[in-house]
Amino acid sequence: MDKIPPSRDHRPGNPPNKRGQNRGETFFGGLIVKISQAWRLFATGLAFCIFGIGALLLALTLFPLMMLVLRDRTKRRHAAQLVICRSFRLFCFILDITGVASVAFDGREKLNQAHGKLIIANHPTLLDVVIILAQMDRCQCVVKHQLFRNPFMAGVVRAAGFIRNDDNPEKLVADAACHLRNGDCVMIFPEGTRTASGEILGPLQRGVANIAISAPADLIPVIVHCNHDTLKKGTPWYQIPPTKIHYNVRVGSTIPVTGKTDPSEGRARQARALTAVIKNYFCDRLSHDHA
Repeated sequence: MDKIPPSRDHRPGNPPNKRGQNRGETFFGGLIVKISQAWRLFATGLAFCIFGIGALLLALTLFPLMMLVLRDRTKRRHAAQLVICRSFRLFCFILDITGVASVAFDGREKLNQAHGKLIIANHPTLLDVVIILAQMDRCQCVVKHQLFRNPFMAGVVRAAGFIRNDDNPEKLVADAACHLRNGDCVMIFPEGTRTASGEILGPLQRGVANIAISAPADLIPVIVHCNHDTLKKGTPWYQIPPTKIHYNVRVGSTIPVTGKTDPSEGRARQARALTAVIKNYFCDRLSHDHA
């Protein structure tokens, strides 16, 4: 009687069934991804809770104490900005250790050595202002007027003396220019709001150019890259990407105002010309990934 040969999968020296092994690896790999996303969803919600509660505690405790101790308004504003920058740095550390987001920042020294400069940045996500201010000791900011009515952030932005973006445009330009002439740096997003999902850069407002021309003040561009289309305008915070968010932020070379416009022209035409320079700068860097 002929012997029936052993099955191929059970012959001595043959490797184990790879099909079953691959199925197992796929199952466990998918499970790990789901657990990771569930954790990052929880950690993201926790981080935003910490942010809001921390801002409220500062507004109710430390900032009122500063008003009693520091009678000089400018010193009090600078002290509040220092506290905010350090708090944002701690928040970025929390995002990193919990696996929510990490930041690679190039050119921090350019920001800390700047005086009387207008800091401009593209605005892809909700955390851009936090990430940039976390690298600095103090900075004046132009912020959305809604923050002055936000129960968590109102006390913070008022203590820091930040500039509302819904003021009379001429007053906004004059206030920002005054801070710049006094040696303060002012940060503003030329887009005025977050970049829409799927876009590289949104339409630019001319307020930045008007401020720079009025001061006058040179511009320090900050290029923000994010590896995921997340936390953008219209994207809910709980829409968690498949992997950890990573920011690559670089400070570019200073853009001098002198020579970019013709002083003999009216301010409106100068503002249009400088806005075009800013737009070309960011579009080029964001498209070709260089500063």
